[in-house]
Amino acid sequence: MSSNIDISVVIGFRNWGQRRLELAVKSILQSFGPLKGEVIVSDYGSDDGQVTETAMTSAGARYIYTKTDGSWSRSRALNAGFAHARGKILVSTDADMVFSPKSFQIIGQTLLDDPSLCLLLQCRDLPQDWSDLEVAEAGFHWQIFEAVSRLRPRWGMGGMMAVHRDVYTRIRGLDERMHTYGGEDIDFATRAKRAGQRLLWVEDPDVRMYHMWHQPTRAQVEVTKEAREAIEFNKGIVYNDPTFVRNTKKWTYPLQGAAPLVSVAIATHNRAEYLSESITSVLGQTMQDFEIVIVDDGSTDNTKTVVESFNDSRIRYFYQDQAGVSAARNRAADESRGVYTAVHDDDDLMTPWRLQSQLDVISAGIHGSFGAFVNFDEGTGALELYRAKVFTPGTINETGGAPGHGTWLIETSILKKLRYDESLSSGVDNNLALRMIRSGFSFAHCGEIVMMRRLHTGQITVTDEHTQKLAARQTRQLFSFGTTTADAKKMMEERGAKDWPATRNEENLEMLLPYLPDHLVNRRFAAPQLMKSDMTDDFIRVEQDGEYLGSLMPSQTLSAADLAKLTSQGELVDIVASLRDGSEANEPGNFGGTVQKFLESRASQIMATRGSAESVVVVRLNQATKDPGIDSFSLVESLQLTEKNATCDYSFYLSQDGGAWLHLLTTPDTDVHSVYFAGDMASAVRTASARTLEGKNK
Repeated sequence: MSSNIDISVVIGFRNWGQRRLELAVKSILQSFGPLKGEVIVSDYGSDDGQVTETAMTSAGARYIYTKTDGSWSRSRALNAGFAHARGKILVSTDADMVFSPKSFQIIGQTLLDDPSLCLLLQCRDLPQDWSDLEVAEAGFHWQIFEAVSRLRPRWGMGGMMAVHRDVYTRIRGLDERMHTYGGEDIDFATRAKRAGQRLLWVEDPDVRMYHMWHQPTRAQVEVTKEAREAIEFNKGIVYNDPTFVRNTKKWTYPLQGAAPLVSVAIATHNRAEYLSESITSVLGQTMQDFEIVIVDDGSTDNTKTVVESFNDSRIRYFYQDQAGVSAARNRAADESRGVYTAVHDDDDLMTPWRLQSQLDVISAGIHGSFGAFVNFDEGTGALELYRAKVFTPGTINETGGAPGHGTWLIETSILKKLRYDESLSSGVDNNLALRMIRSGFSFAHCGEIVMMRRLHTGQITVTDEHTQKLAARQTRQLFSFGTTTADAKKMMEERGAKDWPATRNEENLEMLLPYLPDHLVNRRFAAPQLMKSDMTDDFIRVEQDGEYLGSLMPSQTLSAADLAKLTSQGELVDIVASLRDGSEANEPGNFGGTVQKFLESRASQIMATRGSAESVVVVRLNQATKDPGIDSFSLVESLQLTEKNATCDYSFYLSQDGGAWLHLLTTPDTDVHSVYFAGDMASAVRTASARTLEGKNK
């Protein structure tokens, strides 16, 4: 993002006094010196009317309001403000802090000169006779503040953190799982350190942060059980999550102009027949913060048409005259904007959890990750697992082998520095892997099967097998050159059972069948499910009072593209799949049976958790027992409802108030009501509105 703003300071608040905010903003604006700065006040759902946009704008700040459900999260409030920040340096602070006149001039210039730092500032608490009222009346008396204030312990970080914009982008802001408050500063600073930043407490007499006295709010908040639980939850994140990249599944308030977290790099040449399936598997990732960089190395087929058919702005296509696979991969690295690069071949498939699982093991000192993969036969769908050893000097020294290239997730900067060797026609990935280890980089096994490698006659491993083996031997010799006998012995002694990390589902490869190409498998939902996925008209959309609740997914066949739409929204659904050998019919599910199974499943869940003292009733109007499409059933008792109150072809009503819910389905032949109630029948049935979508089952 191009901007002439040097530093952005963000204050997050909810239902906070306007006078305190005005004082904080005033002191910050006066402390920028020659730097160009901005102050953003991020109002996260205030509903008390204390702070107005007009007042904040008059004070010189940018006012950002975020509508919420009434809950407070300091992390989300700050992220919501940073989403609009334009500065090269980003600073978070609180609404009850005032800063000495040169504070942000020094903080900003220090980080502009050395972006590798994460700056922290110790807070000084003013006594009770210096509340915001007294400060507003008397003005800023910095010498008096210095004399009467009390230095707060560093534990808790104190209310000011500053990093370069690139660092904030890389670790994806403050952790939005945190709510209420507590631990946000410690967590962010710890993550910045894990990402390679040096933490520095500012020790400069010209840089001071003073906390204006007010009645303590923490004690008031902590009286509620919910708040105490929130604070403990935040502590759990701080103490138990070793990662530094957060908000990977959903970054609600992304930084303006932030590059994608991951670049999926695909080098291709005349593989249009496979490329579409390869891209679809990427689009189906449960982690959606990515771009796809496709370098077409002189294809003469319809590769470009295949890429353009997706019409997805995250897919970036680059054509070049044929220069070889190494040159194409280097071009992909040069064009990639992501912090990390996921290597992906044009004929292979990603499992939906690949990117998320590989990011989840990136911690301090880890520069990338990898995993296991399976080979699948293009003609039969037969699967064969290839487990991956840990990737260390010891395992390399023995065999010269490296993890499967298509399972790599690596810092993009490493690929840009070390690059693929363009003098090699084969074994290029193995060569680069060993050079990365020689350079001191470390990689973690994610414990997952992350790639499905297609076996077909056009692969390099088939057409150039001899050259590949020769290149691997030469690379191993290069790695071993200069290794003393003592070093080799030490590396062997460090080997052992831990060389082969456990891999989830290594004994259950059938669970990968749903992710094979369409021509190899039949797949369908294992049971009807209501899911928070905004699907097409092929599914029943469920709404209540205008709010989208999800889609009822019937037990019907699914294409790989359908499945990708679900998994891309975080839905790892229960899918039944079988190879196309005639063993399983590939027929659309019966609509009536679909709803019946869904209602039975929901009723059974309620009975299991609430017991038989509360009734679950499923009743058909008029023809309670005659239509075999939907059978009436009752776990405790049945009631005959006599009033028909729906006129549309397909409706599905759902109440989620915890005390009662109502299902209503109307087809040309059948009406179905399912009512769960506690106590009076009249109080159980709420008025709900629904929108009907005509689907393929009509």
